Parts: sequence; C-alpha cells; structure tokens
Amino acid sequence: MAYVTNPFQNLELRFPEAYSDEVDRFCQTQPGGGTRPPPDDSPFERQIDIWFLAVCIGARKGKRTKIKSYRFITGELLSRDPYRIESLELLAVSYTDDPWILERPSEIMDLANELAATGLAEIIDMLKDGSAKPIWNLTDNLTELLPAT
Repeated sequence: MAYVTNPFQNLELRFPEAYSDEVDRFCQTQPGGGTRPPPDDSPFERQIDIWFLAVCIGARKGKRTKIKSYRFITGELLSRDPYRIESLELLAVSYTDDPWILERPSEIMDLANELAATGLAEIIDMLKDGSAKPIWNLTDNLTELLPAT
C-alpha cells in the first residue's frame, strides 16, 4: 500500500548515544564524510537498515529500553520504504494489543525507538562475535537466533 501521507514524517528515529561509534562503523553511510567502507566490514548500507533490524530484534526480545539517545534522521525517510511504515504499525498494534495506537504515531515511534535500543546492543554483539568479518559474524549469529522452518 502506498502512503499518501507518512504518519511518522516529522518524528525522530533515534539510536542510543552509547552506540554512536559502532553505528558509524557498521554502516556504509558516513555522515561525517569519508570513504565508504566495504560491505564485509560495514554490512548495513544505511543507518535506517541497522535501526530497523534493531527494532525487530527488540520486538523479538519483547523488551523496551529507555536510555539517552540521539536523532539520526526523521521519519520522512520511511516514505522511501513504505513496508517499514506498515511493519511499525502492525508491530505496535500487536505489541500493545491496542488498534487505536494507529491514531498516535508518536507513541508508535517511541515504542520503535525503545525496541531499537534493546535490539541494537544485541546486533553490535553479533557483528563482533566471531572470527570472521562483521557481515559473516552477523549472518552466523542471526542464523542461530532464528529457527529454521
């Protein structure tokens, strides 16, 4: 479904401050400029990609974490990938068991940012845990985390 308006347009997507260096290290996007690192060392093309995976991991753990964080982008970016908007909305309804939360996008974004704070710590550990390049460490750890069907 294509969105005419993005309910998260002006809301902040946030990362825990404690992980700002790791986010920069494992993302190919370099906000400060510089050479784009290779995917083997920085498996996430954009910061939104690691954030979204962190939301998913946090949701899987079922834990919200409130910590000091910084804005890395606004929700305007979500318009480029509308499936992320729908996923966040479905996640919020499922997590809160409240379908009316769809009328409160800021609460949905608060939930997403808190789940991302939970999941990001685990993703950073996965990227570092192993003797291979970060992309392969992450792949191996995600494979172990997610059961085969």
